[in-house]
Amino acid sequence: MNPTEYVARIAALKKENRILKQKLIRSETNRALLEEALKTHLNALKVRNNELEKSHQLLRLSEAQYRALALHDSLTDLPNRIMFQRRLARAIGHAKKHNSYLAILYIDLDRFKPVNDNWGHKAGDLVLCEIAIRLKACVQGKNTIARIGGDEFAGLIEDLQKPDDAGPMAKRILRTITKPIPLRGQFCTIGASIGISCYPFDGRDPNLLLMHADSAMYTIKKSSRNGYRFYRELKQASPGPPRT
Repeated sequence: MNPTEYVARIAALKKENRILKQKLIRSETNRALLEEALKTHLNALKVRNNELEKSHQLLRLSEAQYRALALHDSLTDLPNRIMFQRRLARAIGHAKKHNSYLAILYIDLDRFKPVNDNWGHKAGDLVLCEIAIRLKACVQGKNTIARIGGDEFAGLIEDLQKPDDAGPMAKRILRTITKPIPLRGQFCTIGASIGISCYPFDGRDPNLLLMHADSAMYTIKKSSRNGYRFYRELKQASPGPPRT
């Protein structure tokens, strides 16, 4: 190889070396850019996953809140009629299995309409909330108190030793309800009419038991008010079918 060819060969090798270095630099740069892009993408995925998890949590919370609203009274936060009937059905199954008694107390407030008429519905709502608090204090443990509509409440008393044990509970509720209620610097006093039905003597079906307790309550409402009556007293008072 003559000197000229040697010089040309060296120049070509240097050029190839520069080209390889440039390619290597571009490759390193591209790799760094690719790694940065991948890192950015992964971070974006993490953020998106966190957002999705938060959305799922909010959705689960909303579903739980919806179920709670569907089964509870919005004013007093007591169980509503639907929840009460579900608990009553379970309680009947328990009583049947363990050969025990339970009672339904159908509670209708007396002298509540004048509160709305004279004080306004907001005052009436305050009274209902106060009554709900008092009823919950009376009906504790596994027992249930529910607002089933307007100024009507229902109590479910479980694991009674005998049906007549529902009487003292009704008396305690009456004493509690009739205590004066502070209202806008003054006091109002209301009462209650309570009808009582007992499982299994007055029925074995939730709707029937509730209906019989309502019937017993209505007889108190028509007569003395501010008292309680067992449904069986209505059956005993009825004349029965005529003899042939």
